[in-house]
Amino acid sequence: MQNCKRMDIFNFHNLIAPLTIEDFFHRYWEKSFVHNIHNNPNYFDQILTIADIDALLSQQNLIPDGIKMMDKGLNIPSERWTRSDTLLNGTIRTVVEPKKLFELFHNGHTVIINSAERSIPRLAAACQRMEQQLKFKVQSNIYITPPGSQGFALHYDPHDIFLMQIKGPKTWLIYDSGEELPITYRSFKNEPKLVSKFDIHSGDFLYIPRGTPHEAYASESSTIHVNFSLKPVYGFHLIEEIARIAADHEKFFRQTIPHGFQSEEDQKNYLNEFKEELSELIAKIKPEQLLEKQKNIFAKEQLLNFEGRLINSLQLENITSETIVSRLNGFTTISEYIKNTWVIRFGEQKVKIPAFVEKDIFMQDEPFRINQIKGLITDQGRLEIVRRLIEAGFLKIDQLK
Repeated sequence: MQNCKRMDIFNFHNLIAPLTIEDFFHRYWEKSFVHNIHNNPNYFDQILTIADIDALLSQQNLIPDGIKMMDKGLNIPSERWTRSDTLLNGTIRTVVEPKKLFELFHNGHTVIINSAERSIPRLAAACQRMEQQLKFKVQSNIYITPPGSQGFALHYDPHDIFLMQIKGPKTWLIYDSGEELPITYRSFKNEPKLVSKFDIHSGDFLYIPRGTPHEAYASESSTIHVNFSLKPVYGFHLIEEIARIAADHEKFFRQTIPHGFQSEEDQKNYLNEFKEELSELIAKIKPEQLLEKQKNIFAKEQLLNFEGRLINSLQLENITSETIVSRLNGFTTISEYIKNTWVIRFGEQKVKIPAFVEKDIFMQDEPFRINQIKGLITDQGRLEIVRRLIEAGFLKIDQLK
């Protein structure tokens, strides 16, 4: 598939282009791999560049959390590429030793940066946008492989992968072994059979469904690619929620199952009652209730982008009734009406808006002046509410007046 345009604004549409959202989810999602050739080595520059990775790994006091060195699936002990530093207060801290790390790289070992979105702001923003579109948790891992090397032997992943090739080429081999959407890694059911072998180049995209056996290696050139690993909600998670509801609200399911002294007749009666109780429980639970619970979990665990929060915090002391503010976008909120108060939750944040204040102005996308807030409230009260919402990262300051 061909697409030569540059990705100017990152979103899921551009990541899978030229496929449409409908085509991708109908024809490929959880079914078949996709390789999109963009013929543009800079296609993903808006998300990540080699300079971003270099800036991270060149730090003299880089904490090694998330960083690994691998060789064909074998982990290289961190003692071989870290050092211990003693801080002024006497605390001993382990940090990456760039000299040792790059020596291992030049000797054929792959550098892996797991959860790279925690350290690279633009990658964090990309993960956040993907999360908000898919409503699934997303993690990004970076793989840096030297020439003629292989980080992992043939394997499959128990999660879907969206891959951006930052530097290529890299040779990929895709196999089939009859795995059916696994959620944990197990030995292959059948001997994997080679389905396709191809090179991906800088700027190319690759989608690999979970359970698809694959391997990759660098030939004459070093390579870099980024995996976006999805952590979605599966159907069995909804069944787990039913089990939680049963444990919390139904006495029958908190009772022990038949013990060893009970007769076969007792066990038979128990199983019949179990079927009846289970059927009644399922009949009482609305499927929408189960999905709503997962939405609440996502809203709490979502990745938040607090870029500009310090700038806004430093301006709080200068806001007036004429100050123009607006809602920060790019995150999911859950609104609840509790005891005459609107409670808005996002991530670990919780903000409150009194019922006597019109909340719609806070939820709109358009900027507004603080004195436009309606309700039975004084000017000072308006300022106090806005300050709390700015401190929580819900509102931002557009113009001081």
